[in-house]
Amino acid sequence: MITISSPKIKSFSQKNYNEIIDKLQFHSISCTCGQKGQLIRHGYYTRSIKTPSGLKSLKILRVKCNHCNRTHAILLDFIVPYSRITLEDHLAIIKSFESKQSYEPIMLLNPYIDEGNIVYVIKQYLHHWKQKLFAFGLSINNCLIKNCFAVFKRQFMQIKRTLNILFLETT
Repeated sequence: MITISSPKIKSFSQKNYNEIIDKLQFHSISCTCGQKGQLIRHGYYTRSIKTPSGLKSLKILRVKCNHCNRTHAILLDFIVPYSRITLEDHLAIIKSFESKQSYEPIMLLNPYIDEGNIVYVIKQYLHHWKQKLFAFGLSINNCLIKNCFAVFKRQFMQIKRTLNILFLETT
């Protein structure tokens, strides 16, 4: 799995995803095996994500490494691997939990998030992430994406321990 962090990411849409993917310099992205310049387009799969305007489908690019033959999904940094809820909504739920505030504003902003989703996110946060963040002195308020990749080699709230590389796209 490869997560792209780009200053050009403004909002969730297939068009924005495609524009960022089309401008990627695949020769400058490393595979999890450490090889650079070995990734080729391999196909797509569809991921549904809960947004305020509905359940949106996103065609996610898969790439294959010519060196190790592993395949990787190319995700944008607002996507939490294996989740249909955006990173922004995960953070809003956790912040509300930590400050003991109501979840109603979150559900009003995104009606596709329900109580079951909130309970699941909190359970996963408590079970997999809260103590890890505390142990490394990390906060959910500061550079969370870069810090989680630097320390844990995965996106915040990524539950499966699948290798994930952060690629900082600067142009």
